[in-house]
Amino acid sequence: MKKIFLAVFVVALLPSLSFGAASDDVYLRQDVFDAKMEALFLRLHGEIETLGNKLNGRIDTLSARIDGLEKRVETTNTFLYYLLVLFGAMLLLPIFSRWWERHEERKQAVTLEDVKRLIAEAKLTAAS
Repeated sequence: MKKIFLAVFVVALLPSLSFGAASDDVYLRQDVFDAKMEALFLRLHGEIETLGNKLNGRIDTLSARIDGLEKRVETTNTFLYYLLVLFGAMLLLPIFSRWWERHEERKQAVTLEDVKRLIAEAKLTAAS
């Protein structure tokens, strides 16, 4: 009998506990809810702006570093161009030197005026 009484007691008690339980829901007035939501949105907006500023700062830093890298590459290219010009000049110097020597030899060659002058001098020395 005790077991039956205990079973009936449990069956009768459990549903009343589940149906008669107090709700954990908390109801707010609309103006309080709106104020809390506005505060939440303002906080989120501030955090998003802070994150945006951090990202912009990183982008500015990366942009400055890329500009520095471009300057270095440009300087290296200019140095290589000068080096190639110097190397080309060193290769062409012997060729230019030989051309210049031939040009100077041609300048020193006997001209028509020189031949006429030599003939005139020879006639003068033969006549005397």
